[in-house]
Amino acid sequence: MEDQFPPDEDVLVLPEPLREDLHPRRGGAIPGGSRLYDSAEGKVRSGDTADSAAGAKAAKLVEEHRKHLDRVLAAPRGDRDLAEHARAYLAGADDPAGAAAVLAAVGARRGRDTTRIFTDGWIADRGPAFAAAALAEHNTIANSTSRLERLEADLFRFLESVCLRRVRGLLALGPEEEYERAVERLAGSRRTRSQRLVVSYLVPTRDDWVDECCLEPPATGHGEGAYRALLWASISTPRHLELLGDWRLEEWDFGAYSSGMRATMADGAGAAIAPVLVDAWDRMTIYKPWREAFVELISLLPGDEAFRLLLERYDREHARTYLRAAMERCPVRAARVLAGVAASGSRSALLAAGLLHAHLEAHPELAGPPAPPRVPDAPAGDLPAVLTEPGRAPRLPAYADPDALPQVLLKDAAGALPADAVRRLVALARKDDPRLAEVRDACDRRSLADLGWALFLHGDAWALPALGRLGDDRTASDLAELIPGWVARGLRARGVKAVDAIARIGTAGARAVLEGIAASGTHHTITTAARQRAAEAAR
Repeated sequence: MEDQFPPDEDVLVLPEPLREDLHPRRGGAIPGGSRLYDSAEGKVRSGDTADSAAGAKAAKLVEEHRKHLDRVLAAPRGDRDLAEHARAYLAGADDPAGAAAVLAAVGARRGRDTTRIFTDGWIADRGPAFAAAALAEHNTIANSTSRLERLEADLFRFLESVCLRRVRGLLALGPEEEYERAVERLAGSRRTRSQRLVVSYLVPTRDDWVDECCLEPPATGHGEGAYRALLWASISTPRHLELLGDWRLEEWDFGAYSSGMRATMADGAGAAIAPVLVDAWDRMTIYKPWREAFVELISLLPGDEAFRLLLERYDREHARTYLRAAMERCPVRAARVLAGVAASGSRSALLAAGLLHAHLEAHPELAGPPAPPRVPDAPAGDLPAVLTEPGRAPRLPAYADPDALPQVLLKDAAGALPADAVRRLVALARKDDPRLAEVRDACDRRSLADLGWALFLHGDAWALPALGRLGDDRTASDLAELIPGWVARGLRARGVKAVDAIARIGTAGARAVLEGIAASGTHHTITTAARQRAAEAAR
């Protein structure tokens, strides 16, 4: 097998649907553009230009509120320095702090879309770099109808995220000189923690500035939620994630306006973002319309880690579809990772072995590891009668190819079940047929459990209850370890089915596992079910 991946297997390529809501960064992916988009959301596409009438609209707004402005600027208890900046801006000076002060005064009186009108006007008259600096300065000024005043240094104010997003996009997709001008201007607008987060969002290519933000990330909560999104959209190196430490995606980060944030994170940090996304997938019930795109994004990340993490969650919604897509998109990586997992002895080893077998058959040009020696088939006379009864070969899922499944051995080790017997066994397991007891009596329990686990990992609902007849003590322990994760994602019904399957295994070890679940405090629905099954088993 090749030691190096083809170059395209190490490159993140986001399909257009995932690029539709992207917050672009300079040098990164280009937002999708085939679909109509709402500029009111702050989205920007290549070639976008400022509204030529925007400057006049902003100027008209200033004139309409000029008397109010004069009163605010003259207020004796106001910030004199801010007032001077505002007067300079009104006189035509290139003064972002003054522009921000004027916006704060007018916005406090008028509200609504004042920030958007001013931002568009700044872009049209003075360029995105000026608009970026003015928005960064606005972040430090309190809205007041009576006087201008600075916010406390560590206070997080309400963000006009749409305006920030539009300016970031124009800078990312516009001329290089305008971007550099913005970086130069913004260097002086990083005095407070909230300001630094705004600035890093606007020009995320300054990794050193993002470093500082990662060392002091926003907390979880109403006041800082929008600032969390700014930081997630700014990270671009594995070092940023290391600096963040235990700071991770929370429910708050999956708000109404964050649908493009995960793709933006991937565009910035690449393969390094995989553990962050998967951690969120493990802990949260993700909003249903976003689930498929979320799993697809994980499957698109380059690197072994993302592929392995997706493989370990193969039974989850959408995971099977997108792991197989990743196998076809990156066949060399798939063969390499699957081979490693198949030899690892982990819970995913049996699944990986089956997928590797099918993958190498579909890609004969790939050199895989040597196949382990197979135990010879047992004579028909030694097989359980239920597996040799005449009848049609049942239709089974493609993954139930006997050659791709673990061999099932007879108890006396005289041989293994031949392919037709394995197909009949899988058909019985799909229906949870009581005649499986005959097979369990005749076959090696560990190999039978391995077959059941390999089937279960493919994610079909029928395989979970079937583990009760095919499984053993290790199966009981493995299922118990999965239950807390299911409960965390709102899948309590699956947890109860797992408890039922453990109870049906019927061994002393399985009863001990039930007792452990009953005492675990995982969830009252689960612990009650485990307590009942344990009591029934003790009778």
